[in-house]
Amino acid sequence: VRVPERVVTDPASLTTDDIWQEANAEVRRVMIEQMGWDVFVHRAGLSLVDESPDPANAPHTLRLYDFPERIYDEPVRVLLMTNASPERDGTRRRYGLTVPADVPDALSAAAWLGGIDKETYAQLERAT
Repeated sequence: VRVPERVVTDPASLTTDDIWQEANAEVRRVMIEQMGWDVFVHRAGLSLVDESPDPANAPHTLRLYDFPERIYDEPVRVLLMTNASPERDGTRRRYGLTVPADVPDALSAAAWLGGIDKETYAQLERAT
């Protein structure tokens, strides 16, 4: 993905307005990741819908937020989660994925992304 130079060289200068104004979804994703999902959620003032411990990725938490309609043509929510596999340096990447706006809670959102029902996801012992 080609991104503006400052996204790589000066990510601290990124603002939520920069992200909202970016038309390319992949460039937006990189900008958010450079800013950091937790920082982006705070600065953007996203509304928390629900949070839940991630049964497939303890001790991490799933957080579901409403996402502004100005980004997509329809209302969506974004599920913020932590990658179950550590990076080479031992850290775990945080990321967000969109789900339909009618998904009611964080466990249902994770289950929807996995193509399973909420009850099955809640029984998972580890992510694969």
